[in-house]
Amino acid sequence: MHARRRLLRSEEGFAIFTVFLVLVLLLTLGSASLVNSTLDTKSTTHYLTGNQALFTAEAGLVHALGNVNRIGVLDFKADIADRWSTIFGNALTTMPDYPEVSYQVIVQADPADPVNRGSLTATGFAPAEARRVLRVGLKKSGFGGGQGAIYLAGDKVNSEFAGDAFEVDGNDYDVLGKKTNAAPMPGISTRNDGVTDGVVNSLNDSQKDNVQGLGFSLNPLTPSVKTTAGPSVDDLDQIVSHILSKPGVVTTNQNNFNGNDTFGTLATPQITHMTNSDVFLNGNAFGAGILIVDGSITINGTLDFIGWIIVRGDTVINVTGNPDDETDILGRATLRGSIWTGNLKIKVGGKAKVDYCDACLRLADGVAPPDNLIPRPMAVTSWAEVL
Repeated sequence: MHARRRLLRSEEGFAIFTVFLVLVLLLTLGSASLVNSTLDTKSTTHYLTGNQALFTAEAGLVHALGNVNRIGVLDFKADIADRWSTIFGNALTTMPDYPEVSYQVIVQADPADPVNRGSLTATGFAPAEARRVLRVGLKKSGFGGGQGAIYLAGDKVNSEFAGDAFEVDGNDYDVLGKKTNAAPMPGISTRNDGVTDGVVNSLNDSQKDNVQGLGFSLNPLTPSVKTTAGPSVDDLDQIVSHILSKPGVVTTNQNNFNGNDTFGTLATPQITHMTNSDVFLNGNAFGAGILIVDGSITINGTLDFIGWIIVRGDTVINVTGNPDDETDILGRATLRGSIWTGNLKIKVGGKAKVDYCDACLRLADGVAPPDNLIPRPMAVTSWAEVL
């Protein structure tokens, strides 16, 4: 009897021990499952946030490159790298509608070729301390043409159109004034929709068909006025500084030109820089190349110009005749190429004829060989994930 009791007690102890081992095993398996589940969750989270950071870095590169090519480049270091804090900024940029992700983009000019090459490095940040870094190499690409027959660099423009005899045409013409089969550009291009709306609203129904080019329509009647973005007023000043640094610039402070004046020819185009605040062209004049006007210019006679005109005064073309702060074209003017202006006002009227001309801009672009004078876009030459 005692032996039997001892055996039962021994079996009870073994059973308890077995149960204990089973419990330990179950706890171990449960803990392992919990750990694996936690790791899987973290892995999934890191994968998702890592992709968020990667996509955000890509968005930063697209945003930054768009800003670069909106301006165009003559000298990558001077135009972009040295002005990056103004052009784009070095602070974090939060993605619209996604405040938890952001990016930062830095720029560097190529040490071996800072004029033509550089790079953009974008870092994307996401939750769970996710971070990805992308870098693209850039190289200045080929001739990209102009912005249209007239480009308005101002963020605010007061426009006025007088009469029904003027023409602004974004369809492409050659240097002799013959229309080509090239794709049309805007008749008037602007930096923002507010300026575009203001220009369109300034045209009455009898004038809207005078502004032709990309997007022009007779039914419904739609003038060719487009928002294309482009260089700002400060960017325009930077472009002008580049141009005026080239050899062969013909500078004049004369304010009255009374006839038979020449500002370059098709065979020998030139850079003409008019520095007087009030310039009057009273007779017949011809020019080819690049014309830079620091102040106002009043055309009472006839001007035929082929190339690129950059006006830094307050108005481009006017019919009313107020020389204090405006550019007046009161005679017959045929301007073939493109006019860029940073003005806060534009008035178009009289017999002015402004036609876009790709070949005329190429002529202006080559005035100071071997350098190019019209800004180029930057093309991506390499793409790498750094981190």
